[in-house]
Amino acid sequence: MNKKSYRILLTNDDGISAPGLAALYREIVSIAQVTIIAPEGEQSAVGHGVSIFRELYLRKVYRENKLWGYALDGTPADCVKLGITKMMKEHPPHLVISGINRGQNTGNSIFYSGTVSAAVEARMFGIPAIAVSIAAGRGDIPYFDFAARFTRTLALKVLEHGLPEDVLLNVNIPNSPEEQIDGIAVTRQGKSMYVDIYKEVGEEEDRIILRNIGEELIPSNGGNELDDVALFNNKISITPLHYNLTYEPFCSTLEQWAKNLQNEIFSTQ
Repeated sequence: MNKKSYRILLTNDDGISAPGLAALYREIVSIAQVTIIAPEGEQSAVGHGVSIFRELYLRKVYRENKLWGYALDGTPADCVKLGITKMMKEHPPHLVISGINRGQNTGNSIFYSGTVSAAVEARMFGIPAIAVSIAAGRGDIPYFDFAARFTRTLALKVLEHGLPEDVLLNVNIPNSPEEQIDGIAVTRQGKSMYVDIYKEVGEEEDRIILRNIGEELIPSNGGNELDDVALFNNKISITPLHYNLTYEPFCSTLEQWAKNLQNEIFSTQ
């Protein structure tokens, strides 16, 4: 297939105006027909939430007097659902890319991430997907351009070879100049997590007002095979994620529990 015959849907959780999305578009438009559907505003840490029983507003976004994309006042998963089931229904995307997120999505953060959830949503529809994040903190200047170039190259690999069923790629890129990045690591999801800090900021009638004022990252305890450890060591982390959460090794034991429970509960009826 001619490269420009590919169709790629771009989304994110940082919002339609996020510079990471713009950087990604500049690279991906050189290899594919691009459709952008992104949240109207920031939707970080919304997880896999979807909007039901309410109206959704879709706004056309123009740049340089040309239609650039669509802003939806919903979640990242909403954006992907709308793209696949309605706006691109006749010609579905060959690939969905979510990002480039400002801030890493590693370890337990994956479960909160709107960036990763958008990619999971695409995979539920059978469409290959990549979630991309860059490890830039609040005060950092993100190196989005390199992250976008890397994503374009990886996207071509996925378009050429595909991905296993129900598998998506979660990519985390160090926020460093290209020449300082120490290669690529294929990683496993670690157990790093953010411990949130809640501060009382006031009272209103009979309610205490709290604000989450920050987060402390507790890293994984392991080697370079874990996503956040590889990232800390200035490597690009690529983690293949499988969204079926069933833990198969425990099923046989649980089946025996179920038999015992059935005998204990239903034999007395």
